[in-house]
Amino acid sequence: MGKETKNLMLEVSAGIVLFTAAAMLAAFFTYPKRAVFAGLFLGMVLSLAMFLSMALVLESSMKTEDPKTVQKRSVISSVVRYLLLIAILVTVITRFSDWFHPVAVVIGVLGLKAGAFLQPVIHRIAARRAKGE
Repeated sequence: MGKETKNLMLEVSAGIVLFTAAAMLAAFFTYPKRAVFAGLFLGMVLSLAMFLSMALVLESSMKTEDPKTVQKRSVISSVVRYLLLIAILVTVITRFSDWFHPVAVVIGVLGLKAGAFLQPVIHRIAARRAKGE
């Protein structure tokens, strides 16, 4: 992986963690239950795992010359990723809802989207700090 790709992955991961921290802070004032914090943490871990999976598939796809292979690999990995997410969510809802609040898990997984939206802001902040040093 190149330096730019690693930096991008760190920036999106930082956005996911920041989103989860903000969600935990909001939960602390609105609904301070242990299951909510555990659910947000589990959602964050799931979103980080999904992001890592997407990055690895994209990285390997960029090295492949055949567009059909890239398309097949991307679709298969996407389907597997979302099937695993659905299986984990169903398991959490049916068996572990007293440990992990299901809505909090879903909110934590949405950190993947928030991390992608926060990446440009985090990139600008990191670039300013790099210039200043």
